[in-house]
Amino acid sequence: MGHSGIIQHHLGGIVVLSDKSEMRVVIACDVPLLGALLRLSIEDAGFEVIREISQSTELLVAVSQHAPDIVILDLGLPERESIRLIESILDLDSTLAIVSVSNAEDDLGEMVFAAGARAFLRKPFSMYDLVDIVRKVAPVYRSHH
Repeated sequence: MGHSGIIQHHLGGIVVLSDKSEMRVVIACDVPLLGALLRLSIEDAGFEVIREISQSTELLVAVSQHAPDIVILDLGLPERESIRLIESILDLDSTLAIVSVSNAEDDLGEMVFAAGARAFLRKPFSMYDLVDIVRKVAPVYRSHH
């Protein structure tokens, strides 16, 4: 659907997209319905969702295996775990952009930015807001190693 212009070449397990503008996104969300909604909205905006996961352990594996450009982080973790996870992701790949999603009662914003996230989105948010933020944080150019 709309991907006909993209030719995928498989080089030793690495997928190289001929359309450089397509950013690769991993969605980490512990609410399946919301995860599905995030995927639809992000794909609709022209991004490629390469993995959708619900646990922090899977997330680190996905980042190391798939080298995404953007990670949307909505796992409802306690503050300290959330910060540690952001730091662990950036240890694996310091150039990717993390969008951290949090419940309204949390006041995590500053800590999340200090840990290295590029954006902080407070619930409830609209899909329009989410896509807008993802577009803003998307790295301009990355080589997938």
